[in-house]
Amino acid sequence: MGPTGSGKTNFINKLTGNTERHKASNLKSDTQDVTPYPISYQGLRVVLVDTPSFDDTSRPDSGILRVIADWLIQKYSNGIPLRIAGIIYVHRITDNRMPGSAYKNLQMFGRLCGNAPLPRTRLVTTMWDQSKDKATAIRRETQLIDEFWRTLIDGGATVHRFSNTPDSAQEIVGSLLRMGNGGEQLLIQEELIEQQKRINETEAGKITYNRLQKLQADKSQMLKELTEEAKQQNDPDLVRCLQDQRDRVDVQFQQETFEETKTKIPLSRRILLWLFGRKFHTERPTPTRRHDRWTRSNTDLARHPTASGSRLTI
Repeated sequence: MGPTGSGKTNFINKLTGNTERHKASNLKSDTQDVTPYPISYQGLRVVLVDTPSFDDTSRPDSGILRVIADWLIQKYSNGIPLRIAGIIYVHRITDNRMPGSAYKNLQMFGRLCGNAPLPRTRLVTTMWDQSKDKATAIRRETQLIDEFWRTLIDGGATVHRFSNTPDSAQEIVGSLLRMGNGGEQLLIQEELIEQQKRINETEAGKITYNRLQKLQADKSQMLKELTEEAKQQNDPDLVRCLQDQRDRVDVQFQQETFEETKTKIPLSRRILLWLFGRKFHTERPTPTRRHDRWTRSNTDLARHPTASGSRLTI
């Protein structure tokens, strides 16, 4: 996982031997869907899973969340609960600050995964070979650790540098596989499947919906103020232009809200109904006390315990 251009696909290419097709600086996300890459590693069958970033310019975050949630539910419903052997979160060291898009991805990462997978999480900095000043890069790494990743590290995550070589990628993956064949459910898996929540009721879903509402409110308020100012200046052409802009904002919001309403469909129930028929009882189980810590937390990257399991996926 990680922001667009951080090097997720390149990391996988170094493990699979594929030639990288796109430059990391491309502003458009190359990964549009959840894409699994099975590889053999020291006699083990390992599946690397490339996920789309939550800063895709071509679709809203709610649509990306649906893609990831659908994939997780589909794998869970195959009869063998999908458990995560490890998570690799990627961040480019060449960024001289924490961009809003990178921080948003970090927020979504925390809300998607929860606390239990953190010991199996690797926070990986990339593009060290493109950094012109190593001392500056080290200072950035220290700032990431102290200011942005501290909660994750305190929960058990470890920091690694990716040197853009197959050996470096294998060492990072190997550090996860050496932990054994156990694994963890992600928080969103537990919320959707065990607690029977709708996607918009999950911790990750709440972020996307709240952000969408705030964006609409901010845009509408700004255009309203500009329209009033244009009226006071007796500029009918500007008034019409601003009103047209407000209409376009409203249309965009309706489109994104339509995408958001899809997240309100109880996907896990739909799958269970498909598996077991209408006799399936959809009453939601009462959340156990191990979820209380998450709901009480006031931090964006709050930690949350979940169940453990047994399938190798990174």
